Amino acid sequence: MLEKQEETVFYGSRRIRKRSFIRYFPILSLCWCWCWFLFLGYSPLTQAEQPSEYRLKVAFLYNFSAYTEWPSLPDQVLNLCIYGEDPFGENLQHLQHKKANEHEILVRHTRNTEDLPGCQIVFITRSSIDNLSDIIKQLDEMPILTIADTPGASQQGVILNMAIKEGKVTFEANVAIAKRNRLKLSSQLLRFATEVYQ
Repeated sequence: MLEKQEETVFYGSRRIRKRSFIRYFPILSLCWCWCWFLFLGYSPLTQAEQPSEYRLKVAFLYNFSAYTEWPSLPDQVLNLCIYGEDPFGENLQHLQHKKANEHEILVRHTRNTEDLPGCQIVFITRSSIDNLSDIIKQLDEMPILTIADTPGASQQGVILNMAIKEGKVTFEANVAIAKRNRLKLSSQLLRFATEVYQ
């Protein structure tokens, strides 16, 4: 069983609860990560190689899309927009046209905030993180899943924020903002979050 603690943090004028997991079973994390590689359909050769940070994060992006529910989707398509300088490189090809719950993922790149309302998922790169508060304000209450990999991004309003801890990719979740944006994060996903803001 997981040990956890709760504390209260503030996001703007709202108070949200922060749930931190003190420890978790490594075997569960290993199984979860392995399942993600299976979802991506990596070749045996690729699996045998030491995966890079952003190859692993691509696997997380896929599962974030598979374990999130949107109120409605245009033409059964998930537009995944990379906002800013792309850190993923060729690793994103594994997501292009892949299906998550019968929804086709289409990867797009943009440096224009005006394009973001047309996305269902927005990954905010580190090169654009200085513009984070404006992005969050623009997308407020829209059914858009925001993702980043910058320390402190979840406290600023990003729904899912990835990090590297002890050589492993982890993530924290801001459920309060997800609900505000009419998105439902699966409990199966949240059980693997290192921190959950509610």
